[in-house]
Amino acid sequence: MLITSRNNPLIKRVLSLRDKKYRREFGAYVIEGVKQVREAVACGCVIEQIICSESYTGDVFVPEKTCVVSDGVFEKLSEECSPQGILAVLSIPECKVSAPQNNSLMLDGIADPGNLGTIIRTANAAGYTDIYLRNCADPFSSKTVRAAMSGIFFVRLHIGNLDEIMHALAGITKICADMNGVDIFSYTAPETFCLIIGNEANGVSREVREMCNVTVKIPMRESCESLNAAVSAGILMYELTTNRIL
Repeated sequence: MLITSRNNPLIKRVLSLRDKKYRREFGAYVIEGVKQVREAVACGCVIEQIICSESYTGDVFVPEKTCVVSDGVFEKLSEECSPQGILAVLSIPECKVSAPQNNSLMLDGIADPGNLGTIIRTANAAGYTDIYLRNCADPFSSKTVRAAMSGIFFVRLHIGNLDEIMHALAGITKICADMNGVDIFSYTAPETFCLIIGNEANGVSREVREMCNVTVKIPMRESCESLNAAVSAGILMYELTTNRIL
């Protein structure tokens, strides 16, 4: 059956997931595009619904959970500049705080969804399987998911308060990124550690910084005041795991 009304209950529910309140209420979020849907299915994400436009001619990944909507309705649902004609509603995975399985990353107040998504994408590439989020942007917003480029499917997100996160990281070396630290290129990390990246404007908060074992910095020319948080995180993640990726 072809859905042609924007007032259809399914369409209204999908549109509501643009709002964090309803993502929490329904425990679901939206991904869009052939690559993201293919990888979500391949890695075992819980697919609630796949929606295709009537003009879509690509792969149908889960036929029993797929519905077709008019091009006009899909245009209403899409948040892409050049829609590919397919999106999916996924269940939000459990994000309770637990101990890391590998080297990990803690993000302390990352506020920009684009930065958060880019960091998640890079963490997945660099082999950081556990990411702890404290006072961060919503990792399941469309902007974050788009910037993460499927990376969000391959890492474990832990969302919690400071006590919960530090309990999970007990006994693990915590490396704080801060301009007052030692040169990252002269520092050798232990076998297991957690890298901590702070807020774009204010850096790592004082209370978190006081719980860290070591502080590192990226050396820069005097003419450069700072680097973008996602760029800094990428440099540090790769430098700390040189010859140990994957």
